[in-house]
Amino acid sequence: MDRVKVLTWEKISLVVPEKEDIKLWYVWVNDIETQSYLGSMYGEIITIEDEEDYYDSIRKDTSTKLFCIYTEESKKLIWNVSLMWIDYKNRKAELWIAIFDKEQQNKWYGTESIKLMLKYAFEVLWLNKVNLRFVEFNKRAQKVYEKIWFKQVGRLTKEIFVWWKYYDDILMEIFAEDFIK
Repeated sequence: MDRVKVLTWEKISLVVPEKEDIKLWYVWVNDIETQSYLGSMYGEIITIEDEEDYYDSIRKDTSTKLFCIYTEESKKLIWNVSLMWIDYKNRKAELWIAIFDKEQQNKWYGTESIKLMLKYAFEVLWLNKVNLRFVEFNKRAQKVYEKIWFKQVGRLTKEIFVWWKYYDDILMEIFAEDFIK
């Protein structure tokens, strides 16, 4: 089946999630190493039914816009990027991204996916601000966010407990006027 592409860049497209994607999500989300980068999920066991419930909930949630990241070269999904808790009145949201297919990491897919999602946030939804957060040990993500003009605005000290240690949760934001130039 051809995927419904919402936005496309050079290497990736943001595609509409399909029910069949649940099987991939289920495998990826149960990887402990990957969970550590998500902070709040570390050590959880997610069932296929949990993923089905998640899929059903995001389909109905108007405050969430979730897309699968689809590589144009390999023609496969590598995970998701989403805007969460969209506040249409105050024109803001929180960005979430994860590239769980480890073979597809470090190939600029994350950078392109974030840029496409910001284009969607600022030019389609007309949001003013997008926030994000990440665990302080995720230096690779931090470099990507800074390259895309996100600015650090805060730090929640010892917020995330992973690998028997507490880590800070770093908060960043970008405004439409800083992205659309």
